[in-house]
Amino acid sequence: MAKTMIRRRARLLRALCAPLLVLGLTACHLDMYDQPKSNNLGQSDFFQDQSDMRPVVPNTVARGQVRVDTAATGLVGGVTGTEYVATNPVPVTPELLARGVERYNIYCSVCHGVAGDGKGSAVYNLFKPRPTSLYDARLVGEPDGYYYSVIVNGKGGMYSYASRVQNVEDRWAIIAHIRELQKNPPEAPQASVNP
Repeated sequence: MAKTMIRRRARLLRALCAPLLVLGLTACHLDMYDQPKSNNLGQSDFFQDQSDMRPVVPNTVARGQVRVDTAATGLVGGVTGTEYVATNPVPVTPELLARGVERYNIYCSVCHGVAGDGKGSAVYNLFKPRPTSLYDARLVGEPDGYYYSVIVNGKGGMYSYASRVQNVEDRWAIIAHIRELQKNPPEAPQASVNP
């Protein structure tokens, strides 16, 4: 009885060790280590400029080199600031306003309405609380940096649009358009008089 148990254990041990041995032998190949490769700042015959290192792609931002100035944060003093920028730091031109209208209509009008009255086509009857009218006295009195913060961080039921409106100038263009809307608020609807 004891001999059969020893034989069974020996067979089981061989059955388990055989695959491990096969895996161990395949790992001894140095194909991945010895493959042809290039080192940074080395020389290469593959590219015309004879350099292994490729030029940086335009408009890429390296980790740790994100813009943190006033225009990119909406705060006086950049990232370390605690006070909102009073006015738009980007020069307001007809081109910027046209871009602001386009971006506002794409991202903001669905909730805030094309006129900025808070009656957007997608959510007006479903959203509780309803989106804020951009003509609300409290909002009109807020500095431009406040709007920038709301676009980037969201507020209340509005989620962050930082990933959607990624271009800093587009954010300021939207704010310029909102300020233009606020200069000409829509007239309050008149009560109808039945004769």
